[in-house]
Amino acid sequence: MIPYRQRYRKDLSDLKRLTKDLADRVGEAIERSVLALTDSNVELAREIIKNDQDVDDLSIRIENLCMELLVLQQPMARDLRRIIGILKIGIDLERIGDLAVDIARVTAQSHNKIEITKLEFIPRMAEISGRMLRQSMEALEKDDADMARQITKWDYEIDGLYVKARDKLLNIIIERPEVIKEGTLLLMVNRHLERTGDHICNVCETIVYMAEAKREHLN
Repeated sequence: MIPYRQRYRKDLSDLKRLTKDLADRVGEAIERSVLALTDSNVELAREIIKNDQDVDDLSIRIENLCMELLVLQQPMARDLRRIIGILKIGIDLERIGDLAVDIARVTAQSHNKIEITKLEFIPRMAEISGRMLRQSMEALEKDDADMARQITKWDYEIDGLYVKARDKLLNIIIERPEVIKEGTLLLMVNRHLERTGDHICNVCETIVYMAEAKREHLN
């Protein structure tokens, strides 16, 4: 049998490992949802939607472990911040997974190929989000608040791309009213990717709190 305190430390370590696993899954879901959109790949989009249950299950597993540690171990100081922080990060990651599903649904529910998906800004936003997410998990593993702060600067680029994509799509809709449905769907995708960046900034704010016991607004 694992000694009491050794089990406690293992559970804390497992929280980080499970959180990284969750981040990897939702990051892949965002990447694949945009790929499905640009390739009009309905089967891939449906697979992403189906796999969201695995994301939800893992999110619940993390939440349950956090609650168990809070109730049974009554952690203090840094450990308490770590558990509460993981709980908050899990919520943001689960919401990123939901955004990936919403993007996939645009492809899955579209009866016709969306001809204006070659908009270069949308794949770029997804690429930056993926990089931010991977780096945020590295910052979490290292308890590196400064790294977390630096990561959020990429959100400025996402916001800039969001505005460019929005303006371009609105101009296309005005000039070509026959693509208003496609354009409106892409405006939604554009917004979902912008929100993804915001959630990653929330993750970085939580990492700063966990490492330094400071609450900073980084977005």
